[in-house]
Amino acid sequence: MGLFSNKYNTPFDNEDMRRVRHVGKPRATHIKAAGYMTTRSALFLGYTLISLCLIYSVGKVAFWWPIACSAVVLLLWSVTLRFFMRPKLSALAFILVALLFAAASEASYMMGWCNAASGALFIPMSIGIMSLSRFKADDEDEFSAAFFTDEVFKPYVLAVAASAFGFFASGLFEKRYIFTTFLAATAFLILFSWGLSRVSGTPRLFTSRSLTEFWDIPVADFQEIRRFVFARSAFAILMIVIAALLFALWVLVGGSYARMISVPAAALVQTVISVSVLSFSRGGIRRSIFGLRYFVSETAIGAQFLAVFFLSRQEQIPSFFSIAVAVILAILADTMLTALLSVIRRRQIFVTKSRYIDGLPFYLILTSLICMIVETCLYSLTGL
Repeated sequence: MGLFSNKYNTPFDNEDMRRVRHVGKPRATHIKAAGYMTTRSALFLGYTLISLCLIYSVGKVAFWWPIACSAVVLLLWSVTLRFFMRPKLSALAFILVALLFAAASEASYMMGWCNAASGALFIPMSIGIMSLSRFKADDEDEFSAAFFTDEVFKPYVLAVAASAFGFFASGLFEKRYIFTTFLAATAFLILFSWGLSRVSGTPRLFTSRSLTEFWDIPVADFQEIRRFVFARSAFAILMIVIAALLFALWVLVGGSYARMISVPAAALVQTVISVSVLSFSRGGIRRSIFGLRYFVSETAIGAQFLAVFFLSRQEQIPSFFSIAVAVILAILADTMLTALLSVIRRRQIFVTKSRYIDGLPFYLILTSLICMIVETCLYSLTGL
């Protein structure tokens, strides 16, 4: 019995290490299960953080305004659509929330609290709210409405705190870049998660368990490459359609009216076309993470990226060169990000990584990398 009286490694370990004792006593962080967020709350946290960081980084805006505007819209959604919006109608929730943000941004712009592009920059948060309507809570068989405290309020407070930290941290440099704001905000999430885990004695991770797992990665076959090419081609065609729509609006309607309807029009047309593509596509393409699974979210961000080019030039219509560059950048950024995720997620199966960086923080770091590349192109090209 003496062999089992002390704590040794398992018999499957190296023979030289088999009788080496464990150093120290197991702590609560080794025994207690880690506290994960639900998938929909983690996505809401990430998209809200992206929106707030973009608003703070693009143009002049009152510091309190993004927080106040997002809080009001989120409260309106929480007491109305949250209770009866079903998963199949989540795209409708996205349109309604985008309209609320566009109306609030237009009224605030008239009062001098924000810039003309603020309505478009709130689209990622609208996608996050759509995620709260679309995804069921982890490990639940039936869909339930998002719980306000754990899945709405706490992620929102985290996003506000992280984006505020990113805003002030990026101000320390010579010029405020979007990717530095993202990196600083992500670092805040990682450090706060680590500190909270040390204090509470239980790992508190700002991600969902499913975002850290890789069981849903499809087999690397030619069929997945075809799905990837099809989805990226559909994205490229939709970006061309949205650019033509925005150009027609600014030519036919004029600057003032086009400014008010650009964001809602782009969101509506993009959602209708995206949902139509999903409805008439095969099940394998719709469910594949390299196909159309997140097509609505991708096209929503791409469409509003194009809208920002028009909203930032109210006095004159952007040149064809600027519009073409914007479309190309949107297509390349989408292709690079999806391809990067497809490669890195496979490689992560075979590496060890910190639990505080895994999942949502890791995806935010990749997003900041893509933003850095896009910003470099924008600042390097003349006429943009």
